[in-house]
Amino acid sequence: MREKAFRNQVSWMMFVFSILVIWVHSYNVELFSGGLRGPWWDTAAKIQQFVSVGIGQIAVPGFFMLSAYLFFRNFSWDQLGRKWKGRFFSVAVPYLVWNTLYYLGYVIATRLPAVTEIVGKNPVPLNQSEWMAAVFQYRYAPIFWYLYQLILLILLSPVVYLLLKQRILGLVYLAALLAAVHFHLDTRHPNTDVLFYYSFAAYAALHGRKAAEAVQTPKRRMAGIGLLLLAILCFFRMGSPGADVLWTVAYRFLMPVSLWVLADGERWMETKPWMRQSMFLYAIHFVVVRFVNKGSAMILRQCLGEAAIAAASLAVYFLLPAIVVAFSYGAALFLGRYMPWLWRILSGGRSLKKEEER
Repeated sequence: MREKAFRNQVSWMMFVFSILVIWVHSYNVELFSGGLRGPWWDTAAKIQQFVSVGIGQIAVPGFFMLSAYLFFRNFSWDQLGRKWKGRFFSVAVPYLVWNTLYYLGYVIATRLPAVTEIVGKNPVPLNQSEWMAAVFQYRYAPIFWYLYQLILLILLSPVVYLLLKQRILGLVYLAALLAAVHFHLDTRHPNTDVLFYYSFAAYAALHGRKAAEAVQTPKRRMAGIGLLLLAILCFFRMGSPGADVLWTVAYRFLMPVSLWVLADGERWMETKPWMRQSMFLYAIHFVVVRFVNKGSAMILRQCLGEAAIAAASLAVYFLLPAIVVAFSYGAALFLGRYMPWLWRILSGGRSLKKEEER
């Protein structure tokens, strides 16, 4: 496909995964029910769990694979320094700054009576050791475990490249990672399953770029449908009692791959600016989700019956992606216009504009 179409497809996939991540963190049944049980709450819980856990959990593996593919696309040793420098400003700097902002936000919010109940934490200490834990262990922003793992993978990229640059050795390495997942040999820094997602996409960039970036054809569409059906099979198998963890990893791997194969960047409309928030949307969504969920639950529990409040929990849940995207886009426009230096830091230097407009 053309470069413009490829970039558009990446933007679309990033946006879809961002919406799924929002839903992963939007589960609100416990907040709205106040601990009550019953058929209304059981139904709401099943619906939200299916979306958040069943579907939403493919998002982060998808992010890892897109990040790896972009890093190793056109990779060469003489470009490593440039790529590391670019990722330092687009990944590491936002990681440090956002973790600091989350920490300071908790320090302030846990001392304000008006929002203490919503935050749900005791006063957070303000000292160097707590800041270090916040920054390097993402203590107050658990969503940044993804960026922490990604930073480790970027640092390990030369090793990954050496293991993947030969086709056969690369396949052996990928098989070894799957075996490690099966035997629960988790390296943790980075996680073994994360290393597999990242390494597979890197292998595709190094040895399968022609297939990965091919234009949509009936044959390719059939392949995508086949991968999607295989992913669905893995989904049902992973829910079986005592199921091997490989079924879960296979599902979370095959779904993003099948969606990529089925996508058609040549025919899809170009992404809009509000769809290209990327890092900023990922970073800010947790705060918005928490305040909307907790605030609306506190208010609605006072005036609605059980059936109505259960329906309200679902309504809020499904509306949260739109609420978050709108809030994030408004904040992005404000920062981009009045504090562009801060916008560049918080967004990792990303732009809301199309490639040709930058």
